[in-house]
Amino acid sequence: MIAHPVIVDNDGTYVMSYVPFEHVNATARLVLVSTTPGHMHVRLAAELTEALLRAHAPGRILQLENKRQIELGGPLVRPNLIRMLDHFGIPGLVGAERATVLWEDGFHLLQPLALLPQATMRRGLAFDGTLEALLAVPMLRRAFEAQFLERLTRVRDDALYLALGRTAWAGLCHAAETGVIGAGQLLGMMPVPARAGSMVRYFLGEISAAKLSPKDPVRHRTAWLDAARRELIENVRRHRQAQSGAATGAATAAA
Repeated sequence: MIAHPVIVDNDGTYVMSYVPFEHVNATARLVLVSTTPGHMHVRLAAELTEALLRAHAPGRILQLENKRQIELGGPLVRPNLIRMLDHFGIPGLVGAERATVLWEDGFHLLQPLALLPQATMRRGLAFDGTLEALLAVPMLRRAFEAQFLERLTRVRDDALYLALGRTAWAGLCHAAETGVIGAGQLLGMMPVPARAGSMVRYFLGEISAAKLSPKDPVRHRTAWLDAARRELIENVRRHRQAQSGAATGAATAAA
């Protein structure tokens, strides 16, 4: 029987429920950053943990499999995320042929992280505010600094960082501005994969602004989505050129 969520912190407004997402891939070359896990993650993590415990899996496997299967999993998240990663050629930057490999044999190349690593809720809804709103709440700020920023220091120095949503992007920019990671490691931002509607389709160029329904809220988000797409394309191109130049230089030196 699946236990009730374990509350790890509560300030009277926000409630943090435990999810076993502490695992860090020290060899990761791509870090995907979200804002916080939600109810779905708490439920799926509890189900997976129960199954692994019944199979007598050791603690390190519990941590690793929850990170691999659950943090960026689920029917509304993983398919859209994989489509976006492949569309922009991001797996190739970190030595993976395609995005699905990053959750299979190539999971050592990937590190999912969240600004608020524990599932953070307000009135039953996952935190969906700005970075400024997050930093203004002492409990949330402590979690961001002591857990998220600390985990960034355990990833390799040349890892590339990609944000899922504007709040996650602001968190990464904050980490770069404070020297936790290098500004050159920031790849850019993609929309949150679980968002309903046509946001991902628009970001991928599968539907134009003119074809959006008059009531589609994405109509009011096209400016930042266009800017994010341009920045991501440019940064991927820059890193691909740098890698190509480094490979050519190594081949010349070997000859």
